[in-house]
Amino acid sequence: MNVFRDDRLNSTLTVSCLLLFACCTASAQEAPTNLATAALQLETVTLKDGTTYQGLLQSKAKDEIEFVEIFVRPGMPMSATVRILVPDQIKQYVSVPDNERRTLADHVHRLRHRLAIEAGNQRRVSLVAAPENSTHAWEYRGDWFTLTSTADEESTRRCIVRIEQIYRAFRQLIPARVNARRPLRIVLYGSIDEYHTALRTLGIEIENLAFFASREQTIFAGAELTSYSQRLQSIRFDHQETLRDLDTEAEQFRTQLKAYSEQLAQQGLGREQIKEEMARRNAAWNRERLLLERQISETDRRNEAAFVEVTDRMFRRLYHEAFHAYLADYVLVDRSVTIDRWLNEGLALIFEAGLLDGDTLRIDAPNAALLAQLQRDLASTNSLSLAELLVSNDRDFLTAHARFTTERHYAYAWGLAYYLTIEKQLIGPESLATFSAAADQTKVERLEGVVGKPLHAFEIEWREAMLALSPP
Repeated sequence: MNVFRDDRLNSTLTVSCLLLFACCTASAQEAPTNLATAALQLETVTLKDGTTYQGLLQSKAKDEIEFVEIFVRPGMPMSATVRILVPDQIKQYVSVPDNERRTLADHVHRLRHRLAIEAGNQRRVSLVAAPENSTHAWEYRGDWFTLTSTADEESTRRCIVRIEQIYRAFRQLIPARVNARRPLRIVLYGSIDEYHTALRTLGIEIENLAFFASREQTIFAGAELTSYSQRLQSIRFDHQETLRDLDTEAEQFRTQLKAYSEQLAQQGLGREQIKEEMARRNAAWNRERLLLERQISETDRRNEAAFVEVTDRMFRRLYHEAFHAYLADYVLVDRSVTIDRWLNEGLALIFEAGLLDGDTLRIDAPNAALLAQLQRDLASTNSLSLAELLVSNDRDFLTAHARFTTERHYAYAWGLAYYLTIEKQLIGPESLATFSAAADQTKVERLEGVVGKPLHAFEIEWREAMLALSPP
């Protein structure tokens, strides 16, 4: 993974390309426009900085508010984003009458499968330094999980915000029904070597960058956060020095420009000629400075994106394992019962493929790798039937799980879970109970009861939908 450094000699070409790209992007992707229709009355939140959101105030706690902003893009279906607000930010909140609010809440409920989840503010994370004799550096205790970390403070805060973000996604798609026996514990390591060393003490050798120890109710996870942070700090220091040098050069330039102006006057040039020459030289200097500042800004943006690259494998596995823990601890009322393995894994794969779009997380985006494999298999002459998938057991999944590869059963499990959850919106806390072990129903009968039709008819519908689905 390369953290980018740029050279001033290439700044003009680099920034010109970036500006061209930005213009093309702006014209190709219109910004979402707020929805305001007579048929649906929306609540309004106005922030102290003048920003206004329209939608529904979904939940309110002492330190944060979840506001669902409803908007529509031209030519696209209505969608929504869960925005995380701090009470101190809010200047005014305008609600709607109770009957309209119930209608609005029902509308948001129907949209919940296609919500984007905004990231929280990492500066507000209640992170505390660990005691001196600890093996880790930082500690965090939240409502949904606790975390200890050996990484630097900034990286740890970023990771906590990302994990809180996926927990919001869990709750939006499948609301919690019970209180956890004990919060999930996450142990975050600042290097992959450190992570694997810790696992070896447990007698575990795996390639995955996150591992769930169910007995300890703990997820161990690791990424090259420490080395990333060190490179990032070095680049930030260089940028600060460059900006200080620019300030010094600006002072020198102004002094030189004044002296040059006086020199031109002594040579007999007229006032307007001198004014034009000064303006030309000023413009050239400002263009050079602006190009360099934009280049620094773009470098910073790319380094922010590098954090995603550094942590991608870890987060995908962590999301997967965290969902299993969330389902067992917060959704299934009877904790001695588990849902069918194909559905448990399929749902985890939906969250594993969460797509970052800026600082929002989309959970409705298809898993590109699994979709490609599923479509290839469905188009073959020996594709897996849904009846075979439904009766699959742990052995069919464990090998793929250990290697973290897109094996056949995983592709089918994801495809069926995605269709039932995102496309048909049939999966929730109540319907999940149907897929738990029931003595009086076969696994095929359970699925037929949820979809309301015979398996053979549903399978034709599902296969057509999966073959027509496009990757994100």
